[in-house]
Amino acid sequence: MKLKLRHCLLAFIALPAFGQKSNFHFVSSKAQQVNINKGTIFVNGNRAFLLSNGAEFLDSRRNKLIENGGNVFLFLEVSRRADVKDLIIFSVNNSKVDSIANVVSSDIRDYDHDQNLEVGGAYTVAPYPSADSVYYVPYIYYEIVKGRVVLDEEYNEKVNKKKYGVWLKELIEDGKYKVIPKPKH
Repeated sequence: MKLKLRHCLLAFIALPAFGQKSNFHFVSSKAQQVNINKGTIFVNGNRAFLLSNGAEFLDSRRNKLIENGGNVFLFLEVSRRADVKDLIIFSVNNSKVDSIANVVSSDIRDYDHDQNLEVGGAYTVAPYPSADSVYYVPYIYYEIVKGRVVLDEEYNEKVNKKKYGVWLKELIEDGKYKVIPKPKH
């Protein structure tokens, strides 16, 4: 009797794990099945990528599979802190997944009307304590062009000049913020 009770109890405890479904499911035109479950990306049933630090992907309308130029890109929203959300861009190819960019979470659309989809933006930071200066926090956008995800340098320059009156390209790679005089609009 103890043995049967033990098996029933074990089955009851394990039942939710057997019944778990993927949080998200996508299928590419190349018939690649992409499933995301608890911070892990599976392609065709094989574990292909594990998000570090135990973070999990968010259930978001921004989670998408986009195909361009014969390549497959997976966009997944993740929360770094309560107030900061990122969109991680993955390349999915031959059951392999590579993280290729990490951007500010935003809608994926043609912002500059050049027939290419863009994604990105700028992080929010506390205001600079002086009334005549601001932190230069660059807007960084990537675009999907001919099967590649690349920095949209033209749009980055345009949007940063509009916001700050200046374009400081070197800060995109640096990842640091610089204090500049408050722009006059």
